[in-house]
Amino acid sequence: MSDLTLGNISLTRVVESDDPHLVPTAVFPDWSEDAVAPHRGWMEPRHLNDKGHLVVVIQSFLIRTPHHTILVDLMRRQRQGAARFAFPSPAMELARYAGGGGRTARRRRFRPVHPYACRPCRLEHETLENGHWVPTFPNARYIFAKKEWEHWQQLATETQLPRTGNYIADSVLPIVEAGRADLVESDHEIETGIWLEPLPGHSPGLVGVNLSSGGGRAILCGDLMHHKIQCHFPDWSTNFCTDQSAARTMRRSFLDRHAETDTLVYPAHFPAPTGGRIERAPADVGGEFTFTFLGE
Repeated sequence: MSDLTLGNISLTRVVESDDPHLVPTAVFPDWSEDAVAPHRGWMEPRHLNDKGHLVVVIQSFLIRTPHHTILVDLMRRQRQGAARFAFPSPAMELARYAGGGGRTARRRRFRPVHPYACRPCRLEHETLENGHWVPTFPNARYIFAKKEWEHWQQLATETQLPRTGNYIADSVLPIVEAGRADLVESDHEIETGIWLEPLPGHSPGLVGVNLSSGGGRAILCGDLMHHKIQCHFPDWSTNFCTDQSAARTMRRSFLDRHAETDTLVYPAHFPAPTGGRIERAPADVGGEFTFTFLGE
């Protein structure tokens, strides 16, 4: 069952984890208990648990149209050589069912799946075959924003990505070397009604995915925001942003542009139902903007 239908486009959330697991000060360098205090009424327990941990959902989005099945993969990945999950992630199982097929299912007549990642691919997109990592979904095309790819490829070469491990080498290069990657501009149109939009800041090539059909409009904005508190405090960038200043500028511009409009916004890590609308915060709520979830 889809979470959203816009004309002939459907969107389904695929949740891997919605457990509170992040310490606020580890995410937001500007976190202040005094600033947050007036917001605890709406934050607890949906966005902040009783132990003071942030709820940051790990999920992906499955988009279906009459022409494509597109997996917007935002899940965490495990490095090759690390312990594997006992079962494949929910998004991978759903992608197999929806049309990607694993190596053992290649003879079936599946409609192509086009996984798209705001970040580089996760391990589940590769399968060990004859001692080599190869794409799990041989019929899929992988769309990477060219600017994002170039940034992380260079950084991985120079630093080996010590904080996260070199996932470019172990989880992205197999896709590129297999000729399954499409390096595109940040405003690339995937098909009529689905196109990318540059949202640089959190990372240089971060892009959103716009959906438009049947008179409705939505945008998946990735890591532009990690938590609803950033609507109230747009200047709060994360410790993980490659350019905190640029992230602030982009987030503020995005919130201002979409406030009080009919555009549905789907941040990567907001809890169910994830989607909602940006509104200007009333005086009794505090902050600059707020986020009203669908159904509220």
